[in-house]
Amino acid sequence: MTTQLTGPSIAHGALVVLIGPSGSGKSTFAQQHFKPTQIVSSDACRAIVADDEADQAATTAAFAVLHCIVEQRLRAGRVTVVDATNVQAKARRPLLELAARYHRPCMAILFDLPPQVCKERNRQRQDRVVGDFVVDRQCAQEPISADALSHEGFDPVIVLHSAEEADAFGAPSHPSPSLWHDRAGSFDVIGDLHGCCNELLSLLKIMGYKVESPGALIPHITAPEGRTAVFVGDFVDRGPDNVRTLLIVMAMVRSGAALAVPGNHDDKLLRALQGAPVKISNGLDRTLQELSAAGEEMQALVREFLDGLPSHLILDGGNLVVAHAGLPQDLHGIDSPRARDVALFGTPTGQRDEFGLKVLANWAHAYEGEAVVVWGHLPVAEAAWVGNTINIDTGCVHGGSLTALRYPERELVSVPAARVYSTPIKPL
Repeated sequence: MTTQLTGPSIAHGALVVLIGPSGSGKSTFAQQHFKPTQIVSSDACRAIVADDEADQAATTAAFAVLHCIVEQRLRAGRVTVVDATNVQAKARRPLLELAARYHRPCMAILFDLPPQVCKERNRQRQDRVVGDFVVDRQCAQEPISADALSHEGFDPVIVLHSAEEADAFGAPSHPSPSLWHDRAGSFDVIGDLHGCCNELLSLLKIMGYKVESPGALIPHITAPEGRTAVFVGDFVDRGPDNVRTLLIVMAMVRSGAALAVPGNHDDKLLRALQGAPVKISNGLDRTLQELSAAGEEMQALVREFLDGLPSHLILDGGNLVVAHAGLPQDLHGIDSPRARDVALFGTPTGQRDEFGLKVLANWAHAYEGEAVVVWGHLPVAEAAWVGNTINIDTGCVHGGSLTALRYPERELVSVPAARVYSTPIKPL
């Protein structure tokens, strides 16, 4: 995608590739907007290997060092800015490959300044002079439009057309929306709802949440002091009251009483509300009927809410991770399409079980991280710890129960389903 200049944020752990001819202002820009430790400069790498940043004979060795530094920083999940001309696709390709290897977002900032401006800046340099012919050659190699960079795999692509735009960029690095390291406290992580709002209200009351006017369409719910509810997703489909469940979840998140991540059913609903072609199955027809009866304003509210949810949450200084389908350790805190897919859908093995359901990789048995990972997605008869992970989807919509994990107490609280709302394909 091509992004307009509006002060975009830098995703956690992102690789930022600066692209433009000599004199376009890349180094000045990097120094203005990023920490010195975040910048990996090709000139600096030449100086490391040849004691002279202008020694073009050292270019191959310098880029070997540059790629090594970039790889180690991406492995550690640190924002990394590559300050080099990067005007050739073959120079950008290994950077994109490194970002993909470590599942990091890769952002391009293209300095599309007039060649004459670059030449004039080069003449004013104190360190070394870059000839006009060098700028002409580099400009000839530069992409004509940002679409070429998007096609290569950069997302987003920022285009700066002047020094004024570069100065106005204002994009200090900050964590991705999935990161809430500073959100300490105690949490009540609640399993898959699937429209079971009465069971939700009962569970909240048992855990000490104040529920005023429980018969109202949107009861006012207040969390106990120091506690926050966290929903693991799948708010809708198959159950008896999908719209009311959404209203309660949205109201709790808006008031600060709750946090939430989306599930695969919520993702499918969002795509349907956005007009994308989706297969109407697994209870989505009922949810869409309820939303249609609720009106366009309600549909717009739901669409905005679901579209704004993070793929996963990292809480309590990194000690608690909440993701709908769970998340392997190497994807914690990663804001990338792959991390989102794994968090919402799991990782299919390509096989199906005797019930025709996709078999997912058993990431929990291989998990060795210190953070507690709480998830749902796959209904089980009873929540049980597997190492430092726990699946709390106990199949309420299928006649099981609605379960919450109280953190840090590691206490499980459940309420039984009022009845079987949807017969499961696979027995719990």
